[in-house]
Amino acid sequence: MQPTSVHHDKGFLVEPPRQTPIVREVDVLVCGGGVSGIGAALGAARAGAKTLVIERNAFLGGAATAVIMNTWNVPVSRMTGVSREVALTLAERGAGNISGPTFPFDPEAFKELSVDLLKRAGVEVLNYTSIQDAIMDGSRIKGVLIHNKSGRQAILARTVVDATGDADVAAAAGAEYVKGREKDNKMRPMSVLFRLGGVDLPKVIEYCRSQPKEYFTADPNFHILEPEKGLVRLSGFFHIAEKARAAGELPEEIHYLRFEGIDVAHGIVTVNNSRVYGVDGTNAWDISRADTEARLQNRKLHSVIRKYIPGFENAYVIDSSPTVGVRETRRIRGPYVLPQEDLAAQRTFDDSVVRIWRHMAAGVDWHKAEGGEGAPSDAVYRTSTTNLAWFELPWRVFTPNNVEGMTVGGRVLSVTHDADMWTRGQYCCLVTGQIAGIAAALAATQGITPTELDVRELQRALADQSIDVGSAADRLLAKAA
Repeated sequence: MQPTSVHHDKGFLVEPPRQTPIVREVDVLVCGGGVSGIGAALGAARAGAKTLVIERNAFLGGAATAVIMNTWNVPVSRMTGVSREVALTLAERGAGNISGPTFPFDPEAFKELSVDLLKRAGVEVLNYTSIQDAIMDGSRIKGVLIHNKSGRQAILARTVVDATGDADVAAAAGAEYVKGREKDNKMRPMSVLFRLGGVDLPKVIEYCRSQPKEYFTADPNFHILEPEKGLVRLSGFFHIAEKARAAGELPEEIHYLRFEGIDVAHGIVTVNNSRVYGVDGTNAWDISRADTEARLQNRKLHSVIRKYIPGFENAYVIDSSPTVGVRETRRIRGPYVLPQEDLAAQRTFDDSVVRIWRHMAAGVDWHKAEGGEGAPSDAVYRTSTTNLAWFELPWRVFTPNNVEGMTVGGRVLSVTHDADMWTRGQYCCLVTGQIAGIAAALAATQGITPTELDVRELQRALADQSIDVGSAADRLLAKAA
């Protein structure tokens, strides 16, 4: 670690020039090892590119592991690309249930599978590493500066994939972006999830079946009672939340109780309930505050759950998510900004790169930026239902304006705040990451930028990796063949 001479200049520390060692040169550099980064790394490596993925945590998986959000809102029969491979492999390992409308899985098994898949594909992984800045040549990104136990280093790449979830690299490179909701920049709440063991699920299920229907979430995909299939998901308990809030036992932010990712055989339940509003996931002080507040909320939630819901009397905390879950921050602005209207209308595109299925409906926002999630006035939880619907994504939402040599995957696509509710889910992020990785590999091997790619060639490469490229693209590819 190099010492820095102290020199203040109007509130800034002025650093002397330094030489930073270049430790790797690769075809595709994937920044972020969450679900979108895993998809990107696999897509790039399987397309023949020398690939390196950088991750700040000790393990891969992001929201699936570091946040332990272990349910995908889509049946495996509708999954595409590497997502179906992941789901089926987890099921084969006894760590995922593919028999229902949603897909619950074991987050620890997801960590193991991620390592197995990337190792088999020849991807190099660098954990415990933070990204410091983008390395630029004009508007062309050439790599990133990193910092870890080895100090400050540089990694160069022919193409860079931003899979950070927060568009950290794209923003550092000068890309155009927005943050949060367009009209006021407010963002969806943050959460810390935790898992409970020692749950008597048969007793919980008996209690739920005895209650009036209006006590539970209207959408059947959030309230599933099929223990014979190993599928249980519970969301609602509005009367309990209201009673506990009135008694001062729950924070004002909590209007309902939500249990998912349930391991029926072992009585393990994931609690997804803490909600911290008015925080910015790109602000270190806000992240720290959100993490602290969410864990304080969880302490109260645990007490309320044990006290009021039969079957949870002996429930104990197994673990909590190592990192706070951030639902929304930056989204890039690319050649096209995809609105919710396109998704709800099932608009097709000549340059579509994927057709994605998800339980979704126009106007549904499960995590409103202004709060009140699950409150009596929140129709989304009280009366609304969703349909299993498909939507297409055009290639134009995968590259940022003002920066060349970069693709993006995950929840930073060029979409509106409303459309983000459709595209931000883990399953979608895994697939869009794979698309970003394949495109990055094609550009790297051809010595061009991603925006110069021939869309038909990209669509064929995506189809080769079992990605459903969409109806319009299907017709065009068939005609070209």
